Amino acid sequence: MNYATFKIQTVNRVGITHDIVGQLRQMDIIRMEVKPRYIYLKIDIMEQSLINKVITSIQKIIGVEKVEVINFLPSEIRENQMNTILSTVSEGIISLDHQLHIKTVNRAAEEMLDMNQKQLIDQPIRQLWKGIKKEIKRCLFEGVEILNIPTVVKTVKRGASQLILSYLPIRTKEESQGIVIVLRDMKQIHGIIQSVKETGMVPFAGIIHNSGKMKRCIEIAKRVAKSEATIFLHGESGTGKELFARAIHFESEKANGPFIPMNCAAIPETLLESELFGYEEGAFTGALKGGKKGLIEMAQGGTLFLDEVGELPYHLQAKLLRVLEERAIRRLGGHKLIPIDIRIIAATNRDISAMIEEGTFRKDLYYRLHVIPIYIPPLRERISDIPLLSDFFIKQFCHLIHRPPLSLTYQAIQFLQSYHWPGNVRELKNVIERTVYLCPDDLNELESVYLEQQSTIASCHPYDSKKSFKEKIEAYEKKLLIEILKTCKSARQAAKQIGLSHTAVLKKIKKYGLDDYYTYIS
Repeated sequence: MNYATFKIQTVNRVGITHDIVGQLRQMDIIRMEVKPRYIYLKIDIMEQSLINKVITSIQKIIGVEKVEVINFLPSEIRENQMNTILSTVSEGIISLDHQLHIKTVNRAAEEMLDMNQKQLIDQPIRQLWKGIKKEIKRCLFEGVEILNIPTVVKTVKRGASQLILSYLPIRTKEESQGIVIVLRDMKQIHGIIQSVKETGMVPFAGIIHNSGKMKRCIEIAKRVAKSEATIFLHGESGTGKELFARAIHFESEKANGPFIPMNCAAIPETLLESELFGYEEGAFTGALKGGKKGLIEMAQGGTLFLDEVGELPYHLQAKLLRVLEERAIRRLGGHKLIPIDIRIIAATNRDISAMIEEGTFRKDLYYRLHVIPIYIPPLRERISDIPLLSDFFIKQFCHLIHRPPLSLTYQAIQFLQSYHWPGNVRELKNVIERTVYLCPDDLNELESVYLEQQSTIASCHPYDSKKSFKEKIEAYEKKLLIEILKTCKSARQAAKQIGLSHTAVLKKIKKYGLDDYYTYIS
């Protein structure tokens, strides 16, 4: 069949759509879309010569202002855009109608299921999985989201593979019209969990710094690296907590063992326990034959880095505490105690003390983890590091795109040092990377104007972000407290200068995480 698609611009007149359709009553209209002042038609055209006749016929109608031939209907453009998006995401996507027949399948889902669209489209979902009727019915009839259900899928090419399925209802105001199923491959999740890099070990010499605060942090970390003590890294997002953890492992007695990082916030809660502690064969539906080691076992003889430990569910905090006390674990579904010899480094960007008061973090676990606290300062409190870090990132990205290294002008350095960097080193790296890639090829020096163009720095300020009034006041109070602590030898002296009690100042120091401003390990 030959199709022609027309875009018709009209005046806003009652009955004009009826008149146009009547004028084309001899034609086979495949599809029509109507918007205010625009009518779109897709017509089956037997011969190309008929296109001009159709245009002339429509133009005779009173109220028609313009007729043109276009390639796609608006809905087809949206469909193409959606298909492009679906084909690029790493998760598998399957949509079902209200009768639970498959209507959409993206490329990732085809690969995970080892089937193509022709084999899947319009097929009932029950032919694909026989064990998920309960979840699908709940999702469709109750309209509830069901997340992160482990499922084993058997295919010819891949054999048995583990997928994590989430079911999301397609809702209207009255009822669910269908379901979207999101598929994630366990191999991808393991990549997130472990992110173990063979060349990822970084000595302390690899931590770029010039400021006194960072020097003190590194001195403390070096001093405790050789011990077996548990270390707790405090710091905002993007300050380099994992970099410190890797450096501590590199300098430790367990440097020849594995370094296993785990981001507690990146793993679905339903998987956390099995990923941490492992499981025996038959422990749950979908458990692998022979069972599986957990990350704690995988870290045997090395270091387990628990990033964002504040996100660990409360019931798992008790199990982790027992591991720390007994130095042994028991896999899910198992009875045997497995002795472990690991070093744990924990990290967070949250206020754990506040979480303890709220009852969301165990006090006893906090004391077990918080043996050696190290506070990594945010970038805005060590601005003398910014020129060194910027120069390092510039050279790194210039090398990647094979261009001569750029240098920073004095004004550019001042510009970078005047910004408060809420995203810390990670944000600085992002800004430098974008600037290097987008600045003119004939440039030898990076001026502040290019940094302003390629970043959000120019429009930001510590106190005009979208914070509440209380948050702005607290940010200002913290800034003032930092300035006073810099000039005082003790919290007691600071209290005298501020005009508050010693206890009140200590509480504020603890509240804002400023302990390292007036005391540190000697």
